[in-house]
Amino acid sequence: MLSNFSKSLAGFITKDLNYDEEKNEIVSYAIEMFLLGVVGFLAILLLGFVFNALLPAAIAAISGGVLRRVSGGAHFDTPLKCLGLGAIIYSLIGVLANYLLQVGSTNWINMIFILLCLIIVFLFAPVDSEAKPIHSQTLRNKLRLSSVLFIIFILIFTILNDNLLINISAMLGILYQSLTLLPIFNKGR
Repeated sequence: MLSNFSKSLAGFITKDLNYDEEKNEIVSYAIEMFLLGVVGFLAILLLGFVFNALLPAAIAAISGGVLRRVSGGAHFDTPLKCLGLGAIIYSLIGVLANYLLQVGSTNWINMIFILLCLIIVFLFAPVDSEAKPIHSQTLRNKLRLSSVLFIIFILIFTILNDNLLINISAMLGILYQSLTLLPIFNKGR
């Protein structure tokens, strides 16, 4: 259904641009990916709200999502499976962040986990997929560097930021995303 809507919208948008079939397909794909992202984030917000963890779920999803853009990671065979599992996991991460705040997690613990993320990202990022392989070593190096720099940014952010809930949520988001880079979740890649 979403694919058909994206194709129709792409046809409407590109009607006067005289795009060929291939360019229409690219526009349709971009629209579909954008809509999936919006629907996925709304699902995270909804479940986060239901679990009384809206803010930490949103922060974890944003930090994990930014890292995913440059690091890649484990893939499902359909976008809807990814969307559904992502919404559930990020909502549960929000619940976990609230719990860790209550039991007295500290920024030092966060930094240890962020350093673990840094090691994982350095060793395994980027992870590509069969549908979107990375052939260029230059691109691979740029994506790894971007991933490492983002982790360092989160580390510096958590050092400078006094809001422990935000720090825990950001750390858990990148921790989850970093774990999807491990070879056990990427067999055959």
